[in-house]
Amino acid sequence: MSTTVDALQARAPKPSRQLTWAEIAEHAPTLVATAQDYLRQLAVSSRPATVETASLALRQFAAHLMVAHPTCTTVAKIGRREVESYKVALAARPGRTGAKTVATETIRNNLGQVRTFFERLIEWDHPDAPPKVPVFAHDLPKANEPAPKFLDDPTAAKFMAALSTDPDRRRRLMVELLARTGMWVGELAALRDDAMYSLGDTWWLRIPIGKLHNDRAVPLHPMLVGLINDYRRWRGPSSTGLLVERNDHNPYDRRTIHRYVAAVARRAGVGPVHPHQLRHTLATQCKPCEVALDASFVGVANCVA
Repeated sequence: MSTTVDALQARAPKPSRQLTWAEIAEHAPTLVATAQDYLRQLAVSSRPATVETASLALRQFAAHLMVAHPTCTTVAKIGRREVESYKVALAARPGRTGAKTVATETIRNNLGQVRTFFERLIEWDHPDAPPKVPVFAHDLPKANEPAPKFLDDPTAAKFMAALSTDPDRRRRLMVELLARTGMWVGELAALRDDAMYSLGDTWWLRIPIGKLHNDRAVPLHPMLVGLINDYRRWRGPSSTGLLVERNDHNPYDRRTIHRYVAAVARRAGVGPVHPHQLRHTLATQCKPCEVALDASFVGVANCVA
């Protein structure tokens, strides 16, 4: 390669100067072509501002690779070594407002954009995709935001009304389970196919060890019993032993479940809704250790202790 490492370092991005895609393409044309493929796909379903945010994060990542790993000129070659190097460099970068380092949210956003880029390439079977996602969930610093609040009664009613007509059978079941049992996202993803059982005239759901670090059972609303039975007949035998599984027969990840809740909120026209808000909402409508027989959360008949 004719361009030396010293020359690349001299052209490294400074706070006042960002390398363009054209400049990066002179050094790593395949990597840039892959990034442009991704951005074109993103532009089909996302707003221009979203595409520009993704483009900036990927461009800064590519510029770092030029300097710190000049032989890494394709996405398929990117691994943990390159990601860990970028994490350190990103955390040490000066902030825009005179701060010594960038804000935690900036680090979270940039790493999240890069992680999504890898995930999509792998999902699409892109020829330049890495063998696995080299950015892990724990690489992203925790967001500096308050715990989500519960939904007020009018908002909850709109959300549940939209959920009741959701055309996606599996998504509806998953979000209904979150809203009506108060389970955590990770517990939903780990529910076994035989988690529902009856004792006498009451149906129960066995929730596996999750964030509360214990197995527990919660009573099921009759509507949920019907949804689970209908879904299992529609789905057929489970290939993983899980109640809900992706089309590729892998377990659901937290980010996808979060997107499902957000999709219902958009249909309801109630703004962003976080899965944990559903848990908080249910808790506010129930008395501790009781089953609320006349809950105002759109007929919820389960209680979170």
